[in-house]
Amino acid sequence: MSDFFKSAFGIISGGGPGGAENDFVGQMVELGNQKLRVKRVIAEGGFAFVYIAQDTTSGKDFALKRLLANDEEKNKAVLEEIRFMKKLTGHSNIVQFIAAASIGKEESGHGQAEYLLLMELCGGGQLVDIINRRPGPLPCDQVLLSFYQTCRAVQHMHRQNPPIVHRDLKVENLLLSSQGSIKLCDFGSATTKTHYPDSGWSAIQRSLVEDEITRNTTPMYRSPEMLDLYMNYPICESLDIWALGCVLYLLCFNVHPFEDSAKLRIINGNYTIPDTDREYTVFHDLIRSLLQVNPNDRPNITDVLDRLQEVAAARNINLKTPLNITEGISATPFSDNSDSPVRQAPPPQPQPSAYNEGQTTAGSIFSSLKGGAGSLMKNIKDASAKVMETVSATVNKADLDLSYITSRVIVMSFPSEGVESAFKNHIDEVKNYLDYKHKSSYAVYNISQKSYRTIKFENRVSECGWTARKAPTLANLFAICKNMHLWLRQNPHNICVVHCLDGKASSATVIGAFLVFCRLFESSQQALHLFSSKRCQPGLSPAQRRYIGYISEMVADTPYLPHSRPVMIKNLIMSPVPLFNKMR
Repeated sequence: MSDFFKSAFGIISGGGPGGAENDFVGQMVELGNQKLRVKRVIAEGGFAFVYIAQDTTSGKDFALKRLLANDEEKNKAVLEEIRFMKKLTGHSNIVQFIAAASIGKEESGHGQAEYLLLMELCGGGQLVDIINRRPGPLPCDQVLLSFYQTCRAVQHMHRQNPPIVHRDLKVENLLLSSQGSIKLCDFGSATTKTHYPDSGWSAIQRSLVEDEITRNTTPMYRSPEMLDLYMNYPICESLDIWALGCVLYLLCFNVHPFEDSAKLRIINGNYTIPDTDREYTVFHDLIRSLLQVNPNDRPNITDVLDRLQEVAAARNINLKTPLNITEGISATPFSDNSDSPVRQAPPPQPQPSAYNEGQTTAGSIFSSLKGGAGSLMKNIKDASAKVMETVSATVNKADLDLSYITSRVIVMSFPSEGVESAFKNHIDEVKNYLDYKHKSSYAVYNISQKSYRTIKFENRVSECGWTARKAPTLANLFAICKNMHLWLRQNPHNICVVHCLDGKASSATVIGAFLVFCRLFESSQQALHLFSSKRCQPGLSPAQRRYIGYISEMVADTPYLPHSRPVMIKNLIMSPVPLFNKMR
């Protein structure tokens, strides 16, 4: 059981940042349901290292990014990066996010918080390295395919609500997958913030924005509006369009249009397209439109894609054709076996056991559990759960007494149908919230003896009817745990909502029993620590704690089922022996 709780960061918690990247190689880490062996470093920067990590079960290779954060601002930036990756993942031209974990600076041993991000491995490496290793320039058709796929990734970002601006688009952040497609990576500078300077902006206000831009962008890719805020141009998605102009120019001519990062040249759009060029003439006008000084004159990303489609039609190019730009180049740097392309596969799913399906590892059910369990699991926190579309913010808006113990298990107080001041949740507000966040995917477990119209929750309410402050029958508690487990296994989107009158003691009994039922914790104390950190101190009675312990023993290595058969006590051992004759 201790292996199940092994920290993904335990192996590096004692080392400092300077050199720990080498100590990390060869170690085993666990993220979610995957156990990984760290193979080697493939990239590094001032606060980040990227490794190849191999899944010990499937043998698949992944990219494992380790980031260090020495202050609150950097912590927020990393969490923002994870949130954006989770939101954008699924697009064929964006690196796929798989899992994340974090450790606080208090536990790291060197005063810096650390994060691990598990992503798909793009076996082709960086596009810029491929271009530099090629014996000649990229053919025009390959430039078209590469740039088109890059623009599709940017379009996916700009279509979000609100639009996500990458802010650090450059050839170095374009990777090549083993299947021959471009993958956009590194969302550490991405933002949804936009600025619209005007004559009312103060010098301090402009200076603050400029400082923030400087920290998050690459000099030679900065657009004019980023370098001179006194031009009062909008700072929004258009800056990505300018960066795309720099990328296209580099793909065509193998040199950056503003190689020296000269501020005046960028502000004035002072670059030249080679007069002798005949290979890439179809892109000349597009480059000029992308590198317009005034962002209002640049096309949006959809217009850019339309133009590329017109070029493809004129040249009879199928834009879905895989890239073929590695001919004549030695084996790719990110693959140990160049003849075996790296294929992305979903994480291995836990297999059900013969014991009433109650002993499966709970990774598929509790994707966000590893975190928040206080001292037991302080050293590993599922950062992907932390940065989900923050449910707590939505809950606060509705003023509901509702807590996510994990991303798929909710505890709340009683949903009242009247105006009873004793109950904070009104049933209609709860219904609206659940329908909005978890439409047709929730099951409600009413642990109280008080009832309401179950039709409000689509008749998916289990009436358990336990007496307050008392433990239920063992068979009843076991049956609820099994029912919850089966419901969550049916669909990865399903959630369980548990409530008693106040969402405390009785609810905590169910949640604690369920956590040990799934073998995520060994004892009631460990399970209740998570409940306390996510909701409140439940104030369980000794009997309620014992019953959680009973469930834990029932699903141990030698499991057994509850029964109601009569039991005859044959002997009773008391130690020490009571002194019956002693006078009080």
